[in-house]
Parts: sequence; structure tokens; C-alpha cells
Amino acid sequence: MPAPRRDEQTDADIRYTVDDETFDELADLAGEHIAGVAVWEDSITQALGEGEMTGGAVDLDVYLESGVYFELYGVLCYPDLDSEPLSGTAAIDGQFAALVCQGLTLAEIAVDDEDSLVLVLGADNRPILYLNAGAWTLDEWEELPDYVHSA
Repeated sequence: MPAPRRDEQTDADIRYTVDDETFDELADLAGEHIAGVAVWEDSITQALGEGEMTGGAVDLDVYLESGVYFELYGVLCYPDLDSEPLSGTAAIDGQFAALVCQGLTLAEIAVDDEDSLVLVLGADNRPILYLNAGAWTLDEWEELPDYVHSA
């Protein structure tokens, strides 16, 4: 399944960093099962006319079974802490298509040295992907969209 196009603009409350209070709230989500993931073909920066992202950055949505989801912008996806990020929207989309079926969880919420959000996705008590987001929002969902990779 190809990654969907993101043609709509958003008025969401986009965050760039995680403060201590927000971190404590997000930490409660650790351990939740991933219901689905959508990798976007186009970035929100393109939709807003702000240019293109460079490198291996993608936009994606991570849906948790509890009914909340993260919209993540400018995400670098690392298979481990010592590797280069994955690159290419199609490759990242394919990676998520395979991983979601294996029963991913949100293993941990973390921040990097610049207080940017990092979601650690895992399975079988081991980390599989580190999602380092340049920006993010958190919202609720009731029904998974058709274009989402789901278990």
C-alpha cells in the first residue's frame, strides 16, 4: 500500500519540545499497544508551503489502542541508537507495514538532548524503532482510517 498524500492543512497545536509536565503525562502512555501507523507521502511543511524536508525525515501518525494518536512531523526513524536513520518514504512505510502486524507497543517515551519527543517502539520487551520527532501533536481517534497499517 503506498503512503497516503497529505493535502490538507492543519490548525493543530503543534509542539516542538517536551517540558517536564508534558513528559509526565506522556509517560503514562508507555506500554500501550500500537493499533496502527500511517506514513505520509508528503510532509506538512510542503502542505503549508514551507519547503521540503531533507534527509530521511517523514511525517507519520501513530495510533494507540487507547484511542489517542500522535501526529509526528519531521521524524527520523532509527533502528537502534548507533545507526543512521532509515531513509525513503516507501522503505519506512514498508517497515511499519511489517512491524505493526508483529504487535508493536509504545515501549517508552523519551526526549533527546534538545527536548524533542522520542517514541521508542518495541516488541517482546526490546526496542525496535526510535522515532525522533521534529514536531508533534496528540489527539483522539475513534475509528482507524483506511490508509493506516494496522494489526
